[in-house]
Amino acid sequence: MNNANLKRISASEVNREARHMLRKNFKEIIVLNIIPILMRIVGMFFMVKMYNAWLSGLGISLSDPKAASEKLTSITQEIMNNPASATDYAFKTTPETNIIIFAAGLFFFLICVGIGYSLLDKYRNKDYQIRGIADQFQVFSGRYFFSIIFLALLFNIIVEAGLTLYLIPGIWFMLMFGQSFYIYKDDTAKNERIGLGRTFSTFARSSLLVRGYKWTLLLIFVEFLLLEIVNLFTREILSVLVHPYEQSVLAVFYEKVSLAKAEAASSRE
Repeated sequence: MNNANLKRISASEVNREARHMLRKNFKEIIVLNIIPILMRIVGMFFMVKMYNAWLSGLGISLSDPKAASEKLTSITQEIMNNPASATDYAFKTTPETNIIIFAAGLFFFLICVGIGYSLLDKYRNKDYQIRGIADQFQVFSGRYFFSIIFLALLFNIIVEAGLTLYLIPGIWFMLMFGQSFYIYKDDTAKNERIGLGRTFSTFARSSLLVRGYKWTLLLIFVEFLLLEIVNLFTREILSVLVHPYEQSVLAVFYEKVSLAKAEAASSRE
């Protein structure tokens, strides 16, 4: 498809429509996002505790900046003189902690997919009634569960591999394949049973869908990054607003791009 024939969709347009949907349905959307919001705040609390425990183990106390600076300088010099000693100072977690983090991350992601589906339905149909907690857990139904887990794990492997190889491929893979979850939702609306091949093909179709709109999506992600940096300074308290907004933006982006691609395809026939 010739990208020149595509309808232009700007990041500001997507953001504006997402903000409008959020304002019109503020209470319902906040309730819809309550579990990931709480998980982010609680997760930050435990991450800070783990970080402080790690510093304490290194003999660094943030209550004494001068002594902490001297200790860090000493550690840096030791690592420079003996690179192998870096493992002695690395942040470490136990296998049990790693399992808990992985399980919590997967649960968080599945909840967010369900939220995205609900927001997509709301954007498409203004009369759609958001069911709060029930919509958050919709991915845990037999209709979605195993296929979404398959997509989530595969998506994570691809993006992590790209980030490990080099930062840019990881970001590019995220832009290319991030719409696969919404595509799967629309597939299930058309067919009761979706085979593995059709499920796997959502990655290729996601890549085709965002062709011509990757820069718009990249600008959206840059805005998300800036919001998350500010949110870090609030210990994730701003997640109450940031998370619902980000979820709304992603749902709006998918719908607008899908409609634009459908219009372009029909105009060629």
